[in-house]
Amino acid sequence: MSVSNILRYTFLGLAALEILAEIMGHRSLVVWVKPLLMPTLGGWLFFATKHRPPAFLRRTVLAGLGFSTAGDTLLLFADGSSGALFFILGLGAFLLAHLCYIGGFQSIAGFKNGYLGRQPVVILPFVLFLCFFLWYLYPGIQKGMGGPVNLYAVVITAMALSAWNTKSKVDNTVFFSLLSGALLFMLSDSLIAINKFRVPLPAAGFWIMITYLAGQYLIVRGVAHFLAPRDTTLTSQNQ
Repeated sequence: MSVSNILRYTFLGLAALEILAEIMGHRSLVVWVKPLLMPTLGGWLFFATKHRPPAFLRRTVLAGLGFSTAGDTLLLFADGSSGALFFILGLGAFLLAHLCYIGGFQSIAGFKNGYLGRQPVVILPFVLFLCFFLWYLYPGIQKGMGGPVNLYAVVITAMALSAWNTKSKVDNTVFFSLLSGALLFMLSDSLIAINKFRVPLPAAGFWIMITYLAGQYLIVRGVAHFLAPRDTTLTSQNQ
């Protein structure tokens, strides 16, 4: 079995363990498993595409996974006495991750040459969602948090749009993997915001993590397939 396959299955096993820990409320297991998730996923991408020429997309997504690892680790301490500080730091780490993804996706298709440049109407539903979502959150956002929350919401919306912008520049398998991954990542962050600023959600940890892990996995899967479309090993492991 190839190294990339081993890392892929290791990620899936760790993801299942993380979800189980969330369901059981096993905090110590979450603390041990969560920081390992994104490095394992990044290892899969690295080895699955190592024989391809260096690409900006590959570097930016690997950097995004690195920032995601920092965000996952920092948010583990967001419930302690310095919780607000760790939440802001974690938010900043994920903000950088999304900026990396935006840069990577835009390297596939710039705005003028991408799908959104030809079909800008697609942007409208995202803008409407963003406005409604921020309006919904507003009553519960603590003083001093409005700016960071607004900025983060704008950036993650831009990340989802940048994934949509790759339509017609990549094959359908890659496009739907990137788009569904970006939308699930966006949903996960939306659930975090609702749970923190508006209303406690039942089984919040489960829903946040399952959408986050599925989103990150699909983004990496799409990028790996795009960078190594003729790699039969990769093709078989993506089926």
